[in-house]
Amino acid sequence: MPDDFELSEDFIRCFKELENTRRNIYITGEAGTGKTTLLKYFRQNTQKNVVVLAPTGIAAINCYGQTLHSFFKFPPKLIQKEHVRRVYNGQKIFSKLDMVIIDEASMMRADLLDGVDEALRLNMNNPDEAFGGVQVVLFGDLYQLPPIIDKQAREVYAQRYATPYFFSSKIFDAASFKRMDLEKIYRQNDAEFTTILNKIRNKTLGAAEIQVLNARVNQKPESSTEDCITLTPTNAAALALNESKLAKLTAEEFIYSASINGEFDESSYPTEVRLRLKAGAQVLMIQNDPEKRWVNGSVGELVKLDEDFIQVRIEGKTHEVDKAKWKKIRYKHDPELDRITEEEIGGFEQYPIKLAWAITIHKSQGLTFDRLIVDFDSGTFAHGQAYVALSRCRSLEGLTLKRPLAQSDIIFDSRIARYHAG
Repeated sequence: MPDDFELSEDFIRCFKELENTRRNIYITGEAGTGKTTLLKYFRQNTQKNVVVLAPTGIAAINCYGQTLHSFFKFPPKLIQKEHVRRVYNGQKIFSKLDMVIIDEASMMRADLLDGVDEALRLNMNNPDEAFGGVQVVLFGDLYQLPPIIDKQAREVYAQRYATPYFFSSKIFDAASFKRMDLEKIYRQNDAEFTTILNKIRNKTLGAAEIQVLNARVNQKPESSTEDCITLTPTNAAALALNESKLAKLTAEEFIYSASINGEFDESSYPTEVRLRLKAGAQVLMIQNDPEKRWVNGSVGELVKLDEDFIQVRIEGKTHEVDKAKWKKIRYKHDPELDRITEEEIGGFEQYPIKLAWAITIHKSQGLTFDRLIVDFDSGTFAHGQAYVALSRCRSLEGLTLKRPLAQSDIIFDSRIARYHAG
């Protein structure tokens, strides 16, 4: 748990509901309200047999769980009833299963939640009860990044569902999900900035608030921009900036290769397989350090490199970096404990580093920065992008905009507001 972890009233209220009831629950809250921390706390303290799943490979690695597709053996397509089958090697897991937690639920399509319902009814041998009688808990924020629907599937999808979001699934209303909101924001302490972010979230931002934000155009944060990361809407823009900055460094380039074993698909790789680095490069630490010298999201500068040696300076302190391991897990039944446990089925070992003069807004979700540059470039293209980008920064004083924010950058899906209002 974080060093500054506090068991807030919000957390106690949610924990009791999760632990002491069998209700289906949707836990949400603004960016920085501790959804990830609550999930981790519950997982460490519950007496229930729980599996944690996520809609994407990266999200599954980050929450130390499995993807929905791998756990339920779903095909990589629009999920229909005929795609749901009995998971024969998982029957002992299902016999002990109390709860399914789905993290990053805002990115889960409606058909996936319907697929989860059908799969649990089948595998729990309980076809008449929602989710086969298993308690299902969703963690996420619909005001952040949305589900992705392939262009080829959009027309068919629109015929089946009113929206791509999980609340448009056939099971959501039938399963009587209780919504619980986390209200205390831990990331920002600045009341003015918090108010502005909430207005971006709801697309109620007025001219006065835009003027306050745009006063940060090309303004240096409270300290130097040397260790500032830039958020961009597209992979191409982030890659171009990183390649350009790396090429300008005159130091020797070193290439560090990852070790990959077992089942670890490419879409789940946390960093590059061949990591190209030079002394002087700005990097992002992408895993919490066991010795607490940095956290996932710390920005630093490479100081010294050798074939098997990396030294990084973070907040004025120099540290040697060891390789880290990311595990791909699968849930199994432990007959001795008579509980659901995890087994490692694959691993990815590499230095926990990414070049980070720039990263995409999408990859910044869940991270926090003291100093941040946001470059909306030619504009955002998806619901929630502007909110996610700006809410990564702890304070208004730590924020720099490369160009003025326009109302057109705040893309908002009004169907989410209607759901929350209903």
